[in-house]
Amino acid sequence: MITRILYSEEKDQYNSCVVHPVQTWEWGDFQITQGHKVYRLGVFDKNKMVSAYSVSFHKIPKTNYSIGTSLRGPCVDDEMIKNIKKIAEDENAIFVKLEPNVFQKTYDKAGVETIIPIDMQFPGMTVSPKVAFYPFSFIVDLTKTEEQLLEDMHPKTRYNIKVANRYGVTIEEKSDDKGFETYLKLLFDTTKRQGFYLHTEKYHRDLWKTLKATGMPKIMLASYQGQVISAFMLFKLKDKLFYPYGASLDIHREVMAPTLLMWETIKLGQVLNCKTFDMWGCLGPNAKEGEQGYGFHRFKQGFNGQLVQFVGTYDLVVNDNLYKAYNLVDKYRWKFLRLKAKILKK
Repeated sequence: MITRILYSEEKDQYNSCVVHPVQTWEWGDFQITQGHKVYRLGVFDKNKMVSAYSVSFHKIPKTNYSIGTSLRGPCVDDEMIKNIKKIAEDENAIFVKLEPNVFQKTYDKAGVETIIPIDMQFPGMTVSPKVAFYPFSFIVDLTKTEEQLLEDMHPKTRYNIKVANRYGVTIEEKSDDKGFETYLKLLFDTTKRQGFYLHTEKYHRDLWKTLKATGMPKIMLASYQGQVISAFMLFKLKDKLFYPYGASLDIHREVMAPTLLMWETIKLGQVLNCKTFDMWGCLGPNAKEGEQGYGFHRFKQGFNGQLVQFVGTYDLVVNDNLYKAYNLVDKYRWKFLRLKAKILKK
């Protein structure tokens, strides 16, 4: 096996090996529009690419240092760590955060866990004090029939779908520039109202501009009385559908538009021949009311996807002293950003 940096002509081969939107070649192109440096690496058995992953490096403003990330990539092994560390040293990185797209546990409805045997270790790495993605997610099995999916739902979720239909809520896929603009306005209205931090408008516009031609992003809109009141951006990659972003206006909540929108999203996944629907993140099996993010967790939970836990988030530390200082500064930086979002909410 050999690993090497890839050429642009190998994009299709690379994309055939990755299994998550943020590892695609085009997502790397998007990262480049944000000023980051991206390396795509392929693992070859003779002349055949058998695995692939990307690593991006984000410059720390007003310094010569950077931070690396490799999110939702393949299983980690010694060779991968060796190659990433070499690139990280060349990029003067303080550390590289790795979050493999690998399940470690599943949970049943009672919260009983099942451990998935995996042959993976993180030698010389540190458990990260900060995750990029939620360590848990719900995965809906789209190979089931509509009748099975409805039957598996929480009764309240099933009831709310009927409520939305009775009110005449309409659902439309509008994966074009106009649909994106509608979605984006709702997204920023939502984040301002709820007082949480979100990437800039430029970030989202660059994301759409870079990815829309791939057919990966899908925009779903829910309308009531002629007004769009809920919107999702989805990603389709191969036989998987993902739900990274959702937004809703704080009006007409009684019509249950987001619930119907999620149900129609699940049905869209089946039309697109997807086998699974990854809800992109949730709380763990012991989630409690009042916990931050519980509302989103409970909403997703109602559709009865399989609760899974990923293997976790690990940092490959290159500069130990600066790593400690960075984490301390970053902790207070995020406190400031969240406080700022709450102030803007008022």
